[in-house]
Amino acid sequence: MDVVVIFNGLGNQMSQYAFYLEKKKISKSTRFLFSKKSKNIHNGFELEKVFGIKHHDSLFNKLLYLIYITLSYEKFGFISKPFITLLNLIGIRIVNENDDYDFNPDYLKSSRGIKFYVGGWHSERYFADIKDTIQKVFQFNPDKIDAQNFEVISKIKNTTSVSVHIRRGDFLDANNYKKFGAVCSREYFLAAIEKIRSLVKDPHFFFFTNDHTWVTENFKSPDFTMVNINFSDNSWKDMFLISNCEHHINSNGSFSWWSAWLNKNENKIVIVPKNFMVNRYFKDIYPDNWIQLEESN
Repeated sequence: MDVVVIFNGLGNQMSQYAFYLEKKKISKSTRFLFSKKSKNIHNGFELEKVFGIKHHDSLFNKLLYLIYITLSYEKFGFISKPFITLLNLIGIRIVNENDDYDFNPDYLKSSRGIKFYVGGWHSERYFADIKDTIQKVFQFNPDKIDAQNFEVISKIKNTTSVSVHIRRGDFLDANNYKKFGAVCSREYFLAAIEKIRSLVKDPHFFFFTNDHTWVTENFKSPDFTMVNINFSDNSWKDMFLISNCEHHINSNGSFSWWSAWLNKNENKIVIVPKNFMVNRYFKDIYPDNWIQLEESN
């Protein structure tokens, strides 16, 4: 049996669930679990709130979760290690994704025993053959969209709209900045905007960010619109708005990734930073037709 662990924020949960759907197609016994470690860090199990995907907290799933927590327990090794070794011997173990995010077909094979799959699974290659299924699963419920957001949608539909997603906030924390935050500089976004201007006639740029003050101070133009209406557990509505734009300029995050991927415009232009992490290039993380710009500082 294979068990896919769901954790972190909405974009990560979507990648993990898409990976689960592919593995479920291969082996019907595949399950998924939501890691309660993420409950207080992010906005909980967002897949249910946004897309109506249920997480069944059955007795069996609770037992699986207890086994998973035991396998991942690192404190008091003199007690936990012998027990973990025993579980491994009977075919119960954690499978961690390779840290380069490259597609590995072995991860899609069904397993003997019980394997808990922990990773981001951000490569489209893990679920490209069920793209239509995923598009249907990740459909936004219009009944949950308020009047303010429909006003923005109206503006998006009446322009040659280009989303610009600028993630700062947690990316500015010391550890995150060294890994992720330094990738998308002001210069990267300016270069991406100029690239779009060279490819698209009369584009209008809609900015989405968790640092509205910094964006307002650094990006000024008559064809720029700041979208500043969705906060906290309503931030998923920005993904809905972005996915309705014609073209996209992304940050290096899964929220950006899925916002652009869900756009069904066959002629969409998606610009992304070449490096998903600081000074690290992952060859499988972006679809082949997305334009990758070098880091610019």
